[in-house]
Amino acid sequence: MRVEHDLFGIVDRLRAIDDGYFVVYDKNRSTFEVHHSRQRGDTFALSVPYPSLDERTVRLVRRTRAENAKRLFEEMERENRKLEKRRIKEAAEKVSETL
Repeated sequence: MRVEHDLFGIVDRLRAIDDGYFVVYDKNRSTFEVHHSRQRGDTFALSVPYPSLDERTVRLVRRTRAENAKRLFEEMERENRKLEKRRIKEAAEKVSETL
């Protein structure tokens, strides 16, 4: 079901970022989805990981826009490296505890 209006004006704010954005509520999954009408093929852009539309949705859409992709991927890579280092450290600590 397409969402035309919401309490906080999030749909309008997304359209202000880019008029191709629109929001759909998936009743089966009880989630909101952001779509973009000018994407080739499927219009799906992202699932909103929050139970309602609010400022976080606007920030998420801005952060994940195509022009921010390089920075976003670099950020994800940094986080993945940190996680890997933490896992290696924890595994080494467990091994040293058993010795």
